[in-house]
Amino acid sequence: MTSRPITRAWAEAHAAALVLRALVLVSAPLAVGCTWAAAHRAVPGVGVLVVALAGVCAWRPDGHVGLLVVLIVSAHWLAAVHDPATPWALGAAGALATFHASLAAAGLAPRSAAWTRAMARRWARRTLVLIATSAVAWALVALLHGRHTPGNGAVLVAALLLAAVTGVWARGAST
Repeated sequence: MTSRPITRAWAEAHAAALVLRALVLVSAPLAVGCTWAAAHRAVPGVGVLVVALAGVCAWRPDGHVGLLVVLIVSAHWLAAVHDPATPWALGAAGALATFHASLAAAGLAPRSAAWTRAMARRWARRTLVLIATSAVAWALVALLHGRHTPGNGAVLVAALLLAAVTGVWARGAST
């Protein structure tokens, strides 16, 4: 069994596959950059590791390396950022959402597969819903940050039910 040369395989790649892989390469380091901005300090080793792993993800989007990238970026955020209401959380969440969605979409089909307009619209809609949900969550955190209110089990149950209903609705609306 003979394999095609690497340059030919990439030359046959469809434009959508190249865009998705470019988003994978850019969005993961962008999330690290947001972490650095929120923490007011940089950790170059984390940046180099995430860039290298994002390259692996772009090359082989159907593997499990993407999970490692998300775990590293999330752990770095949790260790470095001490302000839960920082606006940089929006950038990091948007970048991670874009990374995850682009990686998932790139892993669906071979590089040479053509995307229809309907597929692109569905992917964009799902990604935007994910980012908008993150923005709403950040706004709630920013609104409630610093307030000392007692916990309420009924409010928690209502919020969880609302999240579940919204997820089911979004899934049904995107098909």
